[in-house]
Amino acid sequence: MGPPRQRIALALALCLLPACAAWAGETALTPAEAQRVAARGIVIKAVLDATQRRGTVRAAIRVDAPAHVVFRMMTRCEDAMQYVPHMRLCRVRDQAADNTWQLVEHEIDFGWYAPRIKYIFRADLVPDRRIDFHQVSGDFKAYQGTWELQPAEDGSHTLLLYRAYIDPPAFIPNWLARSSFRREMPQMLTDLRRRCEALSP
Repeated sequence: MGPPRQRIALALALCLLPACAAWAGETALTPAEAQRVAARGIVIKAVLDATQRRGTVRAAIRVDAPAHVVFRMMTRCEDAMQYVPHMRLCRVRDQAADNTWQLVEHEIDFGWYAPRIKYIFRADLVPDRRIDFHQVSGDFKAYQGTWELQPAEDGSHTLLLYRAYIDPPAFIPNWLARSSFRREMPQMLTDLRRRCEALSP
């Protein structure tokens, strides 16, 4: 897989409906949360420390597109540049011959609020099903997680689940770290869904 099909893994893990009783095998969705996802809402849960800047984030969204469309959209740098907020660089540095893993470089620019965030992460890929990722070098103190794709039996839609532990760089202000959880994540998931559904027949 060369530059025309560069792959990227992003940070998050979620659960699909109707198989949404368990959230990534760890946390059960409440009936209200399951209803929200089924009605095309987004569920986001953040368990953060006292500073409200680091911790575990979980998310779930239904995408009315087959899993292969969602996976392809999530694993190509040229697509990620269109829906990941503030992304200025996405580049595959290395990859397995069989495409089971990649080293991906990202650069995020928040403008004058903070210096650019630069990091390289390893993504382990199970096509159309799962992306596990963790930082191998860069500005995050910790950054690791999983995306899970749970396709409907008829292939008509995909439940996308995200789970990540994030400890942002020290130079990121607390308010900006909180904004990433509360505003950037919903925006990214909404834009990802919109682009996937535009490609789905």
